[in-house]
Amino acid sequence: MKVFYLAAALFLFQPSLTSGQATTDSIELAAPDVASPDDPQAKIKSLRSAIAALNHDTQLVEEGDLRIELSEIMFKEGWSKKGFSELLTAEMVFHKAGNSDKREAAISKMAAFYKMNNALADAEKYYTLLLQVQESRQKFAEAAKTANTLAGVLMKQQNVKGASGYLNSIISSKYDQPNDKSTLADAYVKLAEIRRVQKRYKQAESMILNKALGLYRSADNLVGRVNCFDVLGHIYLEQKRHSEAKWFFIQANTLARNLNDEKGVVTSLVNLSKVKVAIKDYSLAMRDLKEANGIASKLNNLSLLADVKSGYANYYLRTGNKIAANRSERGSVRLNDSVSHMMASQTESAHTASVVPNEPAAPPVIAPEQKPAIQKNYTLEMATAIFFLVLLGAFLLKRKKE
Repeated sequence: MKVFYLAAALFLFQPSLTSGQATTDSIELAAPDVASPDDPQAKIKSLRSAIAALNHDTQLVEEGDLRIELSEIMFKEGWSKKGFSELLTAEMVFHKAGNSDKREAAISKMAAFYKMNNALADAEKYYTLLLQVQESRQKFAEAAKTANTLAGVLMKQQNVKGASGYLNSIISSKYDQPNDKSTLADAYVKLAEIRRVQKRYKQAESMILNKALGLYRSADNLVGRVNCFDVLGHIYLEQKRHSEAKWFFIQANTLARNLNDEKGVVTSLVNLSKVKVAIKDYSLAMRDLKEANGIASKLNNLSLLADVKSGYANYYLRTGNKIAANRSERGSVRLNDSVSHMMASQTESAHTASVVPNEPAAPPVIAPEQKPAIQKNYTLEMATAIFFLVLLGAFLLKRKKE
């Protein structure tokens, strides 16, 4: 029996040795952690690797496109300096590549960034550059839109002469874009705003009623019509023509609701409250302000909330509650200061931006050569077991004969 147990043990534990190689069992490896596709850091790392792998002498357009994509991620994350640095670099490489269309797009993004953050001098600089590039290429339709935007920037800077010059150039067909009715209508609306501030109400009214509204209607531009109604409402309110002012603000409010333009709804409600306060319809004025405050709070829009607070201040002042009026006015100022501080912070970060130097491509990673796992030789094991069983049988047979 001892021999039998020995044979069984050899059968179970006999190692398979072929060609002098040791057996290795297969091991299932866990999948490595993969960064989430929504992880901005992972996206940035991937884009930077792609940029580093480019030929920076011949693949300039590809580099610019990747840097534009990088800038969008960085702006979304609030990294203004890094985002603007990528825009500056993209504009430079597009210029070097001779791709004017993509260069214009990069300049436009930089101009829009400064305009959004109320950095008007910087916005003027980049919109002026963009206009020069478009005019040099005789892209008149695009140039007209840029001139229109530039005029708006100058109006905010109270540069009426400069703004009027650009607007009149659009109206006089300098840019030869007769089919772009919305751009022409925008120019008339801005000129009407200038005339309103100058208290030249007749001219302002005529530009809206006889020019802008018809052009917007032909272009099926409903947002433009909302702006027309808003300007007309202010023109009549300043002249104390309250019935007309109220009617046009109601039109602006109705159209904004139809467009699901919540910001437009808030603005028109605040304007309506001013008319109703002026005609001493205080309960309806308060109702409008409460609705406007609810929408602005839901949107978490500090600028709109500041406008609503200003509307409350007007309401309380006219109803004789000076304490509440002062409190609302201070609240409006604080909100506007918060917005201004955030804008200034973004602008200051952009001012420190610079062109991003190219990084050398990382050397390729060569994976170590893996030797294939050697499977166990079960055929050899079976032969070995049979051999020992034969020996066992022969041994037992011999013992029996004895």
